[in-house]
Amino acid sequence: MATDAMTRPISCLCGDAAQDLLLDSAADLSTLNLCHCIDCRAVTGMLYSSYYFLQAPGPNLDRLQKYQQSECISRYFCKTCGAHVFAQLEATGKTLVAAGVLLENPPPVRFIQHWKADDTRDGGLSSFLPGNAKETTSACWLDAEQNISKGHGEENRKLEEQGHDSHRLQARCHCGGIEFYITPPDSNSAKPWSPWPDLIVPYHLASPENTKDVKWWLRDRNTKYLVGTCACRSCRLASGFSIQSWAFIPKSNIIFGDGKPLVYGLGTMQRYESRPGVYREFCSRCGATVFWHCQERPGVVDVSTGLLRARSGVRAEGWLEWATERVSFKEMALDQEFMERLEAGLKNWGESKK
Repeated sequence: MATDAMTRPISCLCGDAAQDLLLDSAADLSTLNLCHCIDCRAVTGMLYSSYYFLQAPGPNLDRLQKYQQSECISRYFCKTCGAHVFAQLEATGKTLVAAGVLLENPPPVRFIQHWKADDTRDGGLSSFLPGNAKETTSACWLDAEQNISKGHGEENRKLEEQGHDSHRLQARCHCGGIEFYITPPDSNSAKPWSPWPDLIVPYHLASPENTKDVKWWLRDRNTKYLVGTCACRSCRLASGFSIQSWAFIPKSNIIFGDGKPLVYGLGTMQRYESRPGVYREFCSRCGATVFWHCQERPGVVDVSTGLLRARSGVRAEGWLEWATERVSFKEMALDQEFMERLEAGLKNWGESKK
């Protein structure tokens, strides 16, 4: 295939990672590989990770932070905005680019392959996206690509099991620099005000003004919190992946392990102001996406769901109610067909739960 046809511009949200790259013409670009392993979820904050192989020469890594996930895998993320950009396979020397940082012409997705979906205990995102389940003894899809079967994810899996608590929901990034807990809804959970989210009221169709002060983030008779998926450009370029999932949690229901209330900036938490009054928090050591919050609604925080470690599985259905009627800002997605597939899968899953 012609070199020009394989060239893609990439960027993170702040632009520090911007460059042109060559996708590997020998790879099957029609198949999107989604890895749901505990390492991919904890290191990104997403419910999955997905990458494309690159041709040599390698990319420019100068302005990126390296995180040695294991002796076999290195991840590179933006020091400024936290976007995951590259992964390197130590055994083969190959480099991959995170699928969400492509700025144009993403390879059309014909097939979806789900790796390590069993690690989620409830199917995770794979329940919303029909595809082929791939079996491997490797801890991660990135290991399977190196023919490595050693389970380096075991330590993280043990930490996940230790974090189970019926009275609060643990959230933890891969390196452990950020760890916090979510508590059940209480009398303070309904005190904040917030405009409607695009997830419920599409901004291109109606005003988000919440004149009746509906507490839309509280669900199931105020026993659960709302969670949904987002395809907006900012979330895609800030995370490095096309599907961001956020749980909407009152700030008063987010605490640290010692019971103290959430304070931004503690531990390895780093802030990026993506636009005036809008903040994204990520781990400065492993790059995991953690929070989105803003001055307009400081009392309700978006929590990146890949960090959650519920006993029931990564969808944490005992704590969260999934929005299944819409993918937020679907209109901004580069691959509209892929997002249509996700939205249809969400609706089908929602119907099956009734």
